[in-house]
Amino acid sequence: MGTRRTKEKEGAIKLRLVGKSYGEIQKTLNIASKGTLSSWLKGVRLTRAARKKLSRNTRLAHERGLYAFNKERTHRIKNENYLAFQDGYAHIGEITQRELLLMGAALYWGEGTKALTRTRNPSLAFANSDPKMVVIFMRFVREILRIPEKKIRAGFHIYKTIRDDQARKYWSKATGLPQDRFYVIRQVSTASKKKRNPRLLPFGTVVIKVNDRKVFHRVLGMIAGLASHSSHHE
Repeated sequence: MGTRRTKEKEGAIKLRLVGKSYGEIQKTLNIASKGTLSSWLKGVRLTRAARKKLSRNTRLAHERGLYAFNKERTHRIKNENYLAFQDGYAHIGEITQRELLLMGAALYWGEGTKALTRTRNPSLAFANSDPKMVVIFMRFVREILRIPEKKIRAGFHIYKTIRDDQARKYWSKATGLPQDRFYVIRQVSTASKKKRNPRLLPFGTVVIKVNDRKVFHRVLGMIAGLASHSSHHE
């Protein structure tokens, strides 16, 4: 028993002298008690090379542990985000006509022209670069406002580097309007010229217009209704 213990102690000291950590020694020699190992190695002085190796191994172990922790944390956050996304998606369900009305009015409130620049004949004008948002607004125009197809005008604002035919095809698919219905504007303001990255808007911004005074004021009324009801608190 004593001989085996002596050999274990000698082995522990040798491993320590070459820069092994307590944990590594305990695992290598299968020593149950860390207290025993501590008493054996209490007076052992490490060489400079051993101290350097031990320090390096400790740092590497810390980095591996940190990497494993970050990897696990990233996986957990991704899973939480996915579950939150699915929960939000499930809350929407089918969109009723009233909900489409509210959505369309809210979209126009945020992205539409509301100023009466043309007092006699103001027109509805909605601009955006998100095709999914444009799809919803087009449903609002067709299903809620019931605008005839021939009265819906469209255009797009693009950078000089964007091809007309590609933008025309892209926005035609998003809006359901024929490609020859779109006008093109290539103007870029000097203010935005230096600030915006053209790659952020690969197909520019689409503009949906309806030249109808009554429709314009009807949508403004919807927005006023939203604003009025949102300010009421129980």
